[in-house]
Amino acid sequence: MAKVSSWWPSKLGGSAATTKISSPPARGLSCAPAGVVSTKVRTRAVRRVFMSGIILAPMKTLIKTVVALPGEGIGLEVVEATCEVLSGADVAVKILTPLQISAPGSPVPEETQRACRAADAVLFGAAGPATTRVVGWLRWEMDAWAGVRPAKFYPGMRSPLADPDGIDLVVIRENSEGMYPGREGDLAEARRALPNLRDRFGRGLERHGDGRFAVKVVTSAGATRIARFACELARRRKARGHAGKVTCVTKSNVLPQTDGLFHATVRETVATYPDLAFEHFHVDDAARRIIRFPKTMDVLVCMNQYGDILSDVAGEVAGGLGVAPSANFGDGGWAYFESVHGSAPDIAGRGIANPTGTLLSAALMLEHLGLAAEAERLQAAVARVYRDGKALTPDQRGTATTKQMAAAVLAAYRNS
Repeated sequence: MAKVSSWWPSKLGGSAATTKISSPPARGLSCAPAGVVSTKVRTRAVRRVFMSGIILAPMKTLIKTVVALPGEGIGLEVVEATCEVLSGADVAVKILTPLQISAPGSPVPEETQRACRAADAVLFGAAGPATTRVVGWLRWEMDAWAGVRPAKFYPGMRSPLADPDGIDLVVIRENSEGMYPGREGDLAEARRALPNLRDRFGRGLERHGDGRFAVKVVTSAGATRIARFACELARRRKARGHAGKVTCVTKSNVLPQTDGLFHATVRETVATYPDLAFEHFHVDDAARRIIRFPKTMDVLVCMNQYGDILSDVAGEVAGGLGVAPSANFGDGGWAYFESVHGSAPDIAGRGIANPTGTLLSAALMLEHLGLAAEAERLQAAVARVYRDGKALTPDQRGTATTKQMAAAVLAAYRNS
């Protein structure tokens, strides 16, 4: 079985003064595949992994502090590989690996919360059943309200399209409102609380039997905030040769109150940026256009649920979820970065997960940290590995392992 972590103090050199070392997992410890051992044994193994953290290499110059939280499943593998690249590239960051949870499903420890708040950025791996509360804390409790999800095709990527060259768009997801993180309840409670609520045909909730309801929240302040964020990004992209266009995505024809408010607010906000173009599509049409005409897209701004869905579509069009990065920004410069893919339990522990999404998330992180040259160099290294096509993981029609692909990226970085 593949090791969860192979970084050990004897391989690193340095001291605890320059390297944060959480209690390392036992050598050779891994998450056994489903069906091989009992659930109890798997739970014990998973708990030991989550309580151990990842060991990270020392940096020569400690300028920015990053907290690395691997999550679970392939998150352990891709975060480790990415941190090895950052370490080997001598990027000027100090990486801390505090305890992310004390047991599966437990909240983020207070000490870890303090470390994340104090850090310049957080790099997260992938959430699963045991670590859902980790990503929930990062995104919603820390109010990382702006989700940035680029979708860019690099020659050599395995896109389902016949001509993907030139795909380079960004989905901006409003993270704090909409349908998430979930405001739900029993339908009987809604009937009692809202006896006069009617749908567009005048029908009340009494016509429904037993069931559940969900509340969708849209505010002028939230829509304005994310619209301005999208406009500023579109303006920066325009300076680099992109179209300078903001595409608003809603279902305002069916939901005129909530989606209509978001639509109108974004349109009015973009109008205050005379150098930017504006367009609007309903979400079903937008999904079709991302697949059929992805090169016409620049910056798309969406409510929470639509952005969640469309960013996956965009990532798949570019080359698959394994290559899709993301950044999430809150107030005061706080941000965390994660690949879009999940924990992929079907391949976890096999060492074949694609690290591209996490590597490109790290590039976004470096740009956020003011290390623009290093960010561009890392992106170029990833592009070179895809262009060469010799060290790609199985999802990209290659045979390389996670570590082999990361090593190729590091070599390309050093040689650039």
